[in-house]
Amino acid sequence: MFGNILIWFVIVPVIMMAGLACCGNSNMKAIRTVMVAGSTVLLAMAIWLVVDFLALRAGGDTSEMLYTGSWMWYAPLNIHLAVGVDGISVLMLLLSAIIVFAGTFASWKIDPLPMNFFLWFCLLSTGVFGFFISIDMFTMFMFYEV
Repeated sequence: MFGNILIWFVIVPVIMMAGLACCGNSNMKAIRTVMVAGSTVLLAMAIWLVVDFLALRAGGDTSEMLYTGSWMWYAPLNIHLAVGVDGISVLMLLLSAIIVFAGTFASWKIDPLPMNFFLWFCLLSTGVFGFFISIDMFTMFMFYEV
């Protein structure tokens, strides 16, 4: 499951939330370190994904979706976590990663409850990235509601 790069776009913000939860509101240096590290990783993954996606397309891969993966969530209802990207979603992932990276620095001086702000910011990032990588309706709506 963790071999597909797309799932890491959801896992990294969750790891960031766990790191932020350990920081506390008073430790601004730790909060900023977690946010900068996580948003940099997301941006680097998005840039790599775009470059590799374009290389695959230039190499002649005409598959409708690339980097696809599907994992069973709840067998009785046949609910799968199905992920993949096409040309639009790969660009939306890049744009979202740029916005998360820029938003981290734009929110650098949040004064009241910075940890809480960045926790919600990471949860929003999880939903946005999950929405853009999902290729089935259930997963898309689940991430959309996040």
